[in-house]
Amino acid sequence: MSPTRTPALLLSTEALLGVTRHPRERTLEVKRRFQQDPKALERVFRGALEAGADGVLVAPTAEGRAAVAAMGASLPVFAHVPDVPSFVRDSTELGLPGTALKRLKGAPPATMIKLGLTGMSHATGVLKGDFIGMVPIMLELELAALAARDLRAVILSATLTDLVLGGGHRFLFAHLVPFIRQRFGAMAGFETHNLGHLLARLREWGVQPDLVIGPLNPLGFMMKPSPGEVLAELDATGLPVLAKEITAGGTVSLEDGARFARSHGTQGVVVDLVDLADDGASLRALADPVGKGAASAAR
Repeated sequence: MSPTRTPALLLSTEALLGVTRHPRERTLEVKRRFQQDPKALERVFRGALEAGADGVLVAPTAEGRAAVAAMGASLPVFAHVPDVPSFVRDSTELGLPGTALKRLKGAPPATMIKLGLTGMSHATGVLKGDFIGMVPIMLELELAALAARDLRAVILSATLTDLVLGGGHRFLFAHLVPFIRQRFGAMAGFETHNLGHLLARLREWGVQPDLVIGPLNPLGFMMKPSPGEVLAELDATGLPVLAKEITAGGTVSLEDGARFARSHGTQGVVVDLVDLADDGASLRALADPVGKGAASAAR
């Protein structure tokens, strides 16, 4: 069984992947800060939780893994996987066996056993070298590397979600939801940069993840296929949706972005490191107890 409460506020570490819609100078500034100060991310995580965030949406970057390890069970983790750029780079340099060993370093025996079981149950895709068929194995390896002690959800990153969506792979969406719930005891979710398209397809296919994360903001920035169609899909969907890119690349305030998202029926908002001007205190205004209660009731 997976947890059932939809988060109302998450802090994201996507900026550490070098992916933001803010000016490049701001993105590089944020990356440098967390690369140069090993404890900086841990401090921001603690500040975010103290300010009312429900957890962190974190990828298995070096900085992310270190902060997750330091905070242990006190950190509610919403895993943002796979880290596709790193996975592709490691696969190119080390091959798949080397990539797997790198991510399994230090993993407990139970993880090895479960990875073997996942490999056997997905043997066809593994033997064929089918990228789509190997997604469950990728998730196993990435989550082993992250080693979260309080894993609340597994969120398929937009890079992979949108690739699978573009290929119309209904089976994988339908398969991953129960696989994640049963294998990891966590909520199953999808991040997308094509929110309107994904919500429409999930409704058409009858696939019901625990949450969907996608862009939503007053300027219509990254709202695909169009802002109007995204808002229409939000009205039609029965799925919990969390809004990301609420500041539209830093051109909208956090408060205005969150207010817009919540007024259009989202259950929560995702704020990235690059959106913060402090160590998490600015999130306090977004931690809406009423919104959290409504989200819990909706689940």
